[in-house]
Amino acid sequence: MPWFVWRIRQGGVEMTFDLKNRWSLVTGASAGIGRELAGALARAGSNLILVARREPLLSELATELKSAHGIDVDVHALDLSRIEAAQELVEKVVTRPVSVLVNNAGYAVLGSFDGAASEGLVNMIDLNVRFLTEVSRRILPRLLAHPDGGRILNVGSVAGYQGVPNMAAYAASKAYVNAFSEGLGWELRNTSVRVSCLQPGQTQSEFFNYSDKGHVLMARFGLLSATKVAQCGVALIRSGRSARIVGLLNKVNVFMLRLFPRWVVGRAVGLLFKDMA
Repeated sequence: MPWFVWRIRQGGVEMTFDLKNRWSLVTGASAGIGRELAGALARAGSNLILVARREPLLSELATELKSAHGIDVDVHALDLSRIEAAQELVEKVVTRPVSVLVNNAGYAVLGSFDGAASEGLVNMIDLNVRFLTEVSRRILPRLLAHPDGGRILNVGSVAGYQGVPNMAAYAASKAYVNAFSEGLGWELRNTSVRVSCLQPGQTQSEFFNYSDKGHVLMARFGLLSATKVAQCGVALIRSGRSARIVGLLNKVNVFMLRLFPRWVVGRAVGLLFKDMA
């Protein structure tokens, strides 16, 4: 159905996307933002497919959400950085009428680029970029065919707006997520599928724990709660808006990027993240 016809049929304004009784697939659901996104979707009445590496944490969350909200929850423990992961996942969920895809899985390799292990960098890019792209491509036909429309929510980052010293590859991977979401959203503008990009900054999660950089200034400054970020994510799914930067400070920072030359911004960002080297 053409996008403008769909809007006319809804009285000229896109109706709020009803999550009740839908099936939402959430990657990276075992902790942090992903866990909170799963909880927020469950409270909205959505059935869930939870995906991450750590099966015990997924099973614990599934039991909790089923008991609290009376929904159905499937659990799939997978290492999503593997080349075969996207195909395996889509095959595992083929019996479920998925209409919401939440691409949250991702992690960062922090520190100097020349000191990073090549395997870690490649695995990060495989997860943050390649898997997100492939699973979106494989799930998209099902979203387009769903009679009530579909949603893709990609978790990007404000780090994707600027090259960041000592997390150069991570920031670049999030720049891809931000741009990919915007471009795909424009491609699908005449369909009933909407693509949104949630863009938080520093969030209370395992992000810095895994990188052993929890002591640095930027790991403690302006932290957002994962619960707030997840609430913003579900609101974004419902509205179908293209993107949302979470947190007033992050919005101000991204706006300020437009006012100064790139070299000035680069120097300032370098000072903030120098302890990660």
